[in-house]
Amino acid sequence: MRYNRRMATNDWRNHAHPTRRELLARAGRAGLALGAGVPLAQWLAGCGDPATTNLHLTSSPTASATSQPTATPDTRPVTIAITGDVMLARSVNDHMLATAAGDPFPFSATGDYLRGFDLTVGNLECVVSALGRPEPKEFTFEADPRGFERVAAAGFDIVSLANNHSGDYGKDAFLDMLAHLPAHGLQPLGGGASLAAAHAPVIRRVRSSRVGFLAYCEIGPENFAAGPGTPGHAWLDPDAMRADLAALRPQVDFIVVFTHWGVEYQTIETDHQREMAHLAIDAGADLVVGAHPHVRQPTETYQGKLIVYSLGNFVFDLMPGYEESRGNVLALTVQSGQLLNWKLRTAIIGAYGEPAWA
Repeated sequence: MRYNRRMATNDWRNHAHPTRRELLARAGRAGLALGAGVPLAQWLAGCGDPATTNLHLTSSPTASATSQPTATPDTRPVTIAITGDVMLARSVNDHMLATAAGDPFPFSATGDYLRGFDLTVGNLECVVSALGRPEPKEFTFEADPRGFERVAAAGFDIVSLANNHSGDYGKDAFLDMLAHLPAHGLQPLGGGASLAAAHAPVIRRVRSSRVGFLAYCEIGPENFAAGPGTPGHAWLDPDAMRADLAALRPQVDFIVVFTHWGVEYQTIETDHQREMAHLAIDAGADLVVGAHPHVRQPTETYQGKLIVYSLGNFVFDLMPGYEESRGNVLALTVQSGQLLNWKLRTAIIGAYGEPAWA
């Protein structure tokens, strides 16, 4: 079962942070209209932290003095979608620039599905910025800033920067991307302005469940990794991952570890991938999911926990082979600390790297 309305809060901000969609829904339930003398923008601004805002929709003293019954916790499960590589550069970028503002490309065929989840997560396999110069490496991916709007409109909430292309145009472009993601309602994962920020988890509370996310990369160049005072992504170091999981475990009910690893175009995971996945679960993760090989890799259940070694591509051009042109989206249903069910939905990549459901 999917729930279209997202009622999530960001524990990392320590206060409720409903979506604009939810705020508008509240306005409708409250009977608010522009004709009532309360501007919509003012009402939206008043729906931030309930501890610091107090917009009165009634002047009745009796109503404010009446005690309200304690709300029953909303224990409905959380639905989560996770995609593989979303690469918005090269011909994807060219076609995006050629389409009109508001066009859903490259999510024309998949956005409706992704928006139906409480949380949607993807690996942003490029830097989105107008700054910087390409690093000295074989493939460098930079997309125009209008890519932010396309990703957000498709329903994504969290994007992993822990990959081998987020630093393709240097530290300034990476920082520029970090600065603009939140303005579009996109929360970066596995990347930050410092080592501590890159390793910081993303924690989302959806109804009565708290879900935590960590992301790591172990594909070079290693100078893309964050340092104590330099920006970059979180490198997959076993000791650091153990420490991150130990710190996160008491704060949440369910932990997802999103990894960038493996060997390109190999449809079977390596011994090292298995070792790291098992280590993550032994250290407290509830689910491990990976990307980078550009092809799908097997799933495994270890200690009762799900591992998906590679989802493959999602948005990616110049992938003409059978396996390279197919990717999986992982759909999860979670309640508190339990994975109730999961499935993989396959997409086939078409013209300009755009996916459509198989």
